[in-house]
Amino acid sequence: MTLGKKAGLRVSLVILALVLTSVGSGRAAEQDPWSPTELTGAGDLPDGRDVVQRAVDFMQSHDRVGFEAVCTYEVVQENGQKLQFGMLQRVALQRPDRLHWVTLHDDAATETAWCHDGTFTMVKQPANVWGRVSVPPTLADAVSRIAHEYNVPVPFVDLLSGDAAELWLGEEVEWVNYIGEAWAEGHWTDHVALRRPGIDVQLWFRKGDEPFLVKMVIVRTDEDGLPGFSARFRKWSTRIPDGAIPKFVPPEGSRQLEIVPVSEP
Repeated sequence: MTLGKKAGLRVSLVILALVLTSVGSGRAAEQDPWSPTELTGAGDLPDGRDVVQRAVDFMQSHDRVGFEAVCTYEVVQENGQKLQFGMLQRVALQRPDRLHWVTLHDDAATETAWCHDGTFTMVKQPANVWGRVSVPPTLADAVSRIAHEYNVPVPFVDLLSGDAAELWLGEEVEWVNYIGEAWAEGHWTDHVALRRPGIDVQLWFRKGDEPFLVKMVIVRTDEDGLPGFSARFRKWSTRIPDGAIPKFVPPEGSRQLEIVPVSEP
């Protein structure tokens, strides 16, 4: 994609407006993350695969899902030092064919994207450029093409593409282990670890009737320096109202650039 790279350390009102726009959950404020409640009725420890499968089934059973994630990722330098960067991502999807996300990087650059009606559109600020490309009508196929053919960093592509069960429980997964119960981000969670070739994954799923993903940690064991990625999820909602996803309007003074595939279909 030829829409430029991160630039500058300035925050404009436009960027703030994009990031602070809520997908609207209607939920009560979440509990203080530093004040764990008493966990009752723990009983026998569950099987790790059962925990993951239940959470995947729950998240994929809803046609409308929104969430926010605070992410940290590491980049290994030539001298072996690991640098750490952060970003805030807000995602809203309406199955079967509508997706919107905003990513705010820690240098104040933003990426805002829409996927709807067989088209994918992305705006990058402060470069003030945008591009559009045709994609398959179904959301899973569209997300897969965007991520793999155009090398677009789709937030949590495994969740949005519907491949979470295959990635977390499929044939390439070498083992899945239930670690235990843990207090994370204001919720009691089930902590699960799994391993697949080149990747170690830890997942924390909220206990109870709504087993949303609360925390994720990934370590690339096939890369020098073992770079890591972590995400803390919040503001999950399954009640995304009509009109919550804004319509795309080219920013004033913006330039349209071509989105170029980096690999063959």
